[in-house]
Amino acid sequence: MWIYIPLEKKFLWRVFLLLTWTAVQTFGASFYGDGFVHLKTVELSSQTSIHVRFRTSGSSGLLFLAAGEKDFLWVGLHSGRIEVRIEFGSGEQTVRSEKGIPLNDLTWHAVELQHDHENITLTVDKNSVTTVRMPGPDLELDVQDGLFVGGVGDLEKSYLSADDSSFGFRGCVDEVLFNEHNLLSSLRPYSGYKMIHEVSLGCSPEFSATVNNSISFFSSKAYMSLPMWDVPQEGVFECELRTVYSEGIFLYSSAGQGDYIALEIQKGHLVAILKIGATKTVLRSLMVVNDGAWHILRLYLSPLNLQFTLGLEMHNSSFGINASALQFIGPLFLGGVDANTYTDVRKNGLLSMLGKRIAGGSFKGCLRNIRVNYQRMGLPKALVTKDISVGCEPEKLFGPTTASPSTNALYSENYTDVPAELDKRNFLLLKDLEVLEGSRAPLESKHIKINLDFRKLGIRQSQIMFRIEEQPVHGQLRLDVDSDLGENTFSMLDLWHKRVMYVHGGSEDLFDFFMFSILTSSKKEVPSCLKGNRLHRFNISITPVNDAPELSLPEGSLFIMVEHSRRHLSTDVLRVIDPDTNSTDLKFTVLGNLIVNSGFIEIDEHPGKAVTSFSLSDLEEGKVNYVHKGVKNSRMALRVSDGDKVSNTVVFRIIAVPLEYKLTNNTGVEVIQGDATFISNKNLAIQVNVPKQAVDIRYDITVPPVYGELQRLHSSGQWKQTSTFTQKLLEKERLRYLSTFHGTQQSNITDSFKYKATLGSVITDEFLFLIRVRWIRYRITKNKVEIEGKQKVTLSPQEFHVVTKGARLTENDLHIRLLTLPRKGHLLLDNKILKRNSTFSQDCIAKQKLQYELLEKAHDDARDMFHFQVFSKYAMSGIHEFKISIKADIHDIILSNHGLSVLEGESKVITNTMLFSETASSRMVHYTVTNIPKHGILQKINLSNSSSRNDTITEFTNQDILDERIMYVHDDSETTQDAFRFVASFGSLKNKTLGTEGVFNISIQLVNDEKPVRVVDKVFHVVHNSQRLLTLEDLCYHDPDTDFDDKDLLYTRRKIPTGELVLVNDTTHKLYQFHQRDLEEKRVLFIHKGASYGRFILFISDSKHYTSTVLEVSAQDPFVEVGNNTGLLVQKGQAAILGVANFSISTNMDVRHDEEVVFEVFLPPSHGTLYCNGIKTNTFTQHDVKMDHVIYHHDDNEILEDFFNITSKVKGLHLDVSVNIKVYLESHQQPPTVIHNNPILVDEGKPVKITKEVLQVIHEDNKPYEFLYTVKVAPAHGFLRISMVKESHYRGSQESPIESFSQGDINEGHVQYVQNEKGDHDCWLQKLTLIQPITLHILFTKDTFHFSLYPICPNLQSATSEPETVDYLFKKKSTTTS
Repeated sequence: MWIYIPLEKKFLWRVFLLLTWTAVQTFGASFYGDGFVHLKTVELSSQTSIHVRFRTSGSSGLLFLAAGEKDFLWVGLHSGRIEVRIEFGSGEQTVRSEKGIPLNDLTWHAVELQHDHENITLTVDKNSVTTVRMPGPDLELDVQDGLFVGGVGDLEKSYLSADDSSFGFRGCVDEVLFNEHNLLSSLRPYSGYKMIHEVSLGCSPEFSATVNNSISFFSSKAYMSLPMWDVPQEGVFECELRTVYSEGIFLYSSAGQGDYIALEIQKGHLVAILKIGATKTVLRSLMVVNDGAWHILRLYLSPLNLQFTLGLEMHNSSFGINASALQFIGPLFLGGVDANTYTDVRKNGLLSMLGKRIAGGSFKGCLRNIRVNYQRMGLPKALVTKDISVGCEPEKLFGPTTASPSTNALYSENYTDVPAELDKRNFLLLKDLEVLEGSRAPLESKHIKINLDFRKLGIRQSQIMFRIEEQPVHGQLRLDVDSDLGENTFSMLDLWHKRVMYVHGGSEDLFDFFMFSILTSSKKEVPSCLKGNRLHRFNISITPVNDAPELSLPEGSLFIMVEHSRRHLSTDVLRVIDPDTNSTDLKFTVLGNLIVNSGFIEIDEHPGKAVTSFSLSDLEEGKVNYVHKGVKNSRMALRVSDGDKVSNTVVFRIIAVPLEYKLTNNTGVEVIQGDATFISNKNLAIQVNVPKQAVDIRYDITVPPVYGELQRLHSSGQWKQTSTFTQKLLEKERLRYLSTFHGTQQSNITDSFKYKATLGSVITDEFLFLIRVRWIRYRITKNKVEIEGKQKVTLSPQEFHVVTKGARLTENDLHIRLLTLPRKGHLLLDNKILKRNSTFSQDCIAKQKLQYELLEKAHDDARDMFHFQVFSKYAMSGIHEFKISIKADIHDIILSNHGLSVLEGESKVITNTMLFSETASSRMVHYTVTNIPKHGILQKINLSNSSSRNDTITEFTNQDILDERIMYVHDDSETTQDAFRFVASFGSLKNKTLGTEGVFNISIQLVNDEKPVRVVDKVFHVVHNSQRLLTLEDLCYHDPDTDFDDKDLLYTRRKIPTGELVLVNDTTHKLYQFHQRDLEEKRVLFIHKGASYGRFILFISDSKHYTSTVLEVSAQDPFVEVGNNTGLLVQKGQAAILGVANFSISTNMDVRHDEEVVFEVFLPPSHGTLYCNGIKTNTFTQHDVKMDHVIYHHDDNEILEDFFNITSKVKGLHLDVSVNIKVYLESHQQPPTVIHNNPILVDEGKPVKITKEVLQVIHEDNKPYEFLYTVKVAPAHGFLRISMVKESHYRGSQESPIESFSQGDINEGHVQYVQNEKGDHDCWLQKLTLIQPITLHILFTKDTFHFSLYPICPNLQSATSEPETVDYLFKKKSTTTS
């Protein structure tokens, strides 16, 4: 399919590619022997962590290197073992993994290296642990030259031996973590920071190849190097080859000093060349080998002759008897040579390397059955490989193209006949490259076509070059091109000759791409699209291939277990990698035991039953066990199948050993008294000789601890006492020792317990586990206080102090418990009385929160005390005593105050049993009332006439109480409590000394002396010959007695001429008596019959008093009318509730529920919005109105009025109603300000003006004439009048005084008070109404008048706050006449 890719911005594509690349999850990287990753960084650390995971068949190779000037950390394989070399500057140390466990077995292995100052720990596969200590004093790793993985490149350091730098790692590396660096997180190179050389994504199949696999060389730079060819006496090289190419070097090995042996293909013929000193021997085959057929080759070399056989053709050359043996010094190269050897080969004059050829000149074709000195060789023995693959695919063995450049040019010119404007846009035609997963495919001229008129431009297509700007993400582009073109550059000619090869990395991704630009080598002026400044994208389609599963043994092939037991098999033992297969489809197969009756595999669901296969899901769920039977050493072979392909085979070596144990930890624990401490495997542990096998270890307590108990944590989260526990509980820290003894110990007593352990059928000896207890001791350093002349004293640390020994406790953690209470006083904490067993802390004493208060003042010296106990969360002390010394004050007054009880409305004498004061001296005690009673008066009885009483008194003496002359008289109000406050002191009434304050409480016993009063009095409306509930909205009484519940009022009715009262749920049951509770709960139903109007008598009783009333009944046709519509008052921009006080509907129909009354808004408000339950609405019910759910919200408009119209619907009747809304400003809510409030004098019989200097009230939003005064109670000794146009004309006289005036009248001097009757003072009551929203009440009483300011709004019936009262003096000025 041909596609057109539009030209994009180069920078945007780079950003996109970076994001795409970094999002890739790598599944390992392949190192081919000369590859490496170099991260340029500088590190200095005394603590280092390294993690490497790898698989290989090579016995040696570098895995990781942290390189410094002299410091280094080298991790690699040496003879199949991990070897670590470390140098910090104080001497090199080496640590190796265990012997006998080779790690080059093509299974995955994990290496962990921990460096913590002088300690170095090497862990392989989580079980093999080796340690070493570094010599001091240098213990820091100083990295200056960066981090290397797989090889060192051209790094030259004294600590790198020839072996270290000659051969790098060959295999797969999955993870490399160094401290915070993840070196394989991305295989994208970054200039100046990260370098990637010959490393590809994914794990290449060539590392799993055997010597039987054929090898394909697919580029002119391809080669494979084998170990040095050793020919002391003779040497033999044998193989089978196949190719269709006529040129290429086939074999090369150097002997130094210009000596070498080589095999190359020249014009299809195989040529053997041997150079020793000045002698050069050349053997040339007669037959050609580039016919695409397999040819058998044998090369024989000895000190006497050189011979090679090609099929049936043999060629031989003999040397003289003095010829010396050839000693090769380098690797044996097959298929080509590396970059370092390439120069030497060209100098030696090999024809395949001469002339203007593609750089490399390698053999391209296939090899198989390779033998060196009769030993099978192949990819497992390779040191380095490049551009090779496993297997030979005939369909890919195409020879060089026979099409000439001119033919291709003509072919491409078919695309030039397009309009000019299309030619500018569609000059590039791309076709996706299709390649099999893990395979390779050449990029050809059919994939990239340039649609330009090359003749018109004067350039050839062969001058068109392509530069790779971004490499593929999931594979590599191998360029078999001339190095003169530049790095990552190929030409159109290379596409014709298939010299550009895409090699897929083997991942499961089905899509890949690379970015390239187009340029030309022509010196002529070319279009901008050929100048290399535009970026293009080439797509690669990956065809998935089912890969065979890969089976490995992460913990090694040695499987050790206890004899005659079973051991779980897990993914830590068997690991399967198969990205393209679901785990449920992977099946393990046991290939058979080499020793009969050694053991078998079982599944948990069928214990004891041997199975030969199981699934990966069984393994992941921990259901697979190996059961040992009897033979100590055996083997078991396993492999995995995905249903199509099978994995490699792994072999377990099973070793069964007798169970042995060792008590490794029995350290004991230390605990503070009263506290708990965990017992873990660090304190108590038994180690068995099979650490990887889970052996159940149970500990049984034989002798429990004495001063505490062992507890285990249950799944419910609770700690419970136990006498047995397991090793798993110790590992999870779910066992603890709790110190339960809270007493004190004078000596350091150690607690302990004894135990035995059970391991399978083995029971250990009895062991002792020690528990060292740190006992807590308390010392009382201060515990007494002296009180003199005070009623209350604060107990500070100078009077009360406790210290601890054995543990450091904060003052907040040290508590005191009261065991007994003081008898002569109270202990107070934050002014709250403490009771027995109350507790407080030492911190409360330090913060002076603890006080001692005497119950009464002491007459004599006395002592008091209380007992206490000190405790903390750890322990508690014995009983201690706190001593209190009390010094008496002879000037103290001892007050006895018990209050009195009196009946409602009656009086009672206060006797000395109710109130009296005693003193240590004989001085008289006087009482001064500071707060008089609120619901009664105090009176003194006149001794001359017991029936006469004085007015309210505020002073009396002890003698008055003894003489029973002081009486309290209740005012008959419905109150239950009263009191007066007083001060008892020495001295006369006028010269009182500072005394004792007290409150005399009076309890009033209420009397049922009030009759019920009707509070709802209206006509009961009902539909003619229908029924309706009788509720509290129609009939309601109230009993003023406060101790009586109005619900208990009993109604009794007589005959009803116009209907009946019945139970609502039983209309056959007539009601003659019912309670007000029945009206509230809507149980009374009225059924009308007869006349349209009538009335009946009801008697109401509170069980003592009776009253009667008449309930009028009016029967009419059904109606709906407005019950209340006062409108709404709302502040500008705010909200107000539409409640029943503002709007309600009444009807005579039987409406049982308020939801039956529905209101529909047919004309909504213009300057606001109606909401019901917070939602904008046009419909609501009477229930919503009663529950205050309906809200009007003003829209902050400048118009200060609004309205809305609604339709009320009740049982089919409709009523249209308009609701008005008044809007006020926020300032209207502020009360007016009283500017002047001064006394005024008047001459007897003369008028006086009331001016603004006498009385003036202002408000910021109102004018003086908007304050309107209305006279409620006229003056008693005069009258008010207002002067008219002329002062001789007045409005208002004694017979008809004025009833209102404004503040403006006062300001203009028009208001006068005229005194016409004798009296020293006068008063009147008037109401000040602010035309805007302020109402002012003014009251004149005797010498003063009181005015109260209510910030309320027009049309509002009651004030919303308590009034502010101000005194105003108004006196008459007396005059004397002759």
